[in-house]
Amino acid sequence: MEGEYLGALQDFYFNGTASMSDEEFDNLKEELMWEGSSVVIMDSDEQRFLEATEAYFAGKPVLSDADFDALKQRLMEKGSKIALAGPRCSLRSQKVYSDLSVDYLKLTAINLPAALLILGGFFVLDDVTGWNITKAIELPEPIGTVVLWAVIFPTIYILTDALTKVVLKDALILKGQCTNCEQQVNVFFGDILGVEGNKVSDGETEVMCETCKVKLSADPIKRRLVELPQKAKKKKAKAKAR
Repeated sequence: MEGEYLGALQDFYFNGTASMSDEEFDNLKEELMWEGSSVVIMDSDEQRFLEATEAYFAGKPVLSDADFDALKQRLMEKGSKIALAGPRCSLRSQKVYSDLSVDYLKLTAINLPAALLILGGFFVLDDVTGWNITKAIELPEPIGTVVLWAVIFPTIYILTDALTKVVLKDALILKGQCTNCEQQVNVFFGDILGVEGNKVSDGETEVMCETCKVKLSADPIKRRLVELPQKAKKKKAKAKAR
């Protein structure tokens, strides 16, 4: 339902079309509000962005191009889904591009090996010390809860984060739709075990869609995926057999 709601907003504000009637949109919005969805609750920047987009397509822009780009960049950095859109063409740059967003699921997953290692270390330490850690957790309330949430969990988090940063330094994973086939493209920035890789500060980096093999340029600062010009294939002339 959230996907349908965002799709309807983008169709209306970006394409000037309606994918559903006003009544259907209002019912969908009300249903999402009852479900406790945060998608239907927009902050001032998101409302301003949609208003500026509608005004632009109506031929009455209320923001300069620089201010609009800055507003969109701020929303994308906050992870707002309102500012994200799929493959489209830019009349100003004459390029095909799509937006990139942070892949929080994969960023969380890369911490899993370190978390399992730290948890294993805690179990070994607990066994060596005669299960003193387990005994501390099982102390009467609220002491046991305080030990668990104020000591053990924060310690595990700090050690996991520190160990992950030893292996993966300045890690950032972005995702976006390929401008050609619309399949998801993942872009990794950071160093692995001291081996330098693409850095956010380096700016654009070239990637390739694994599905259609189209070359793309990923900009981690502007959060944009731009299709690179494809080289025309040279046709080899074949000699006719006489």
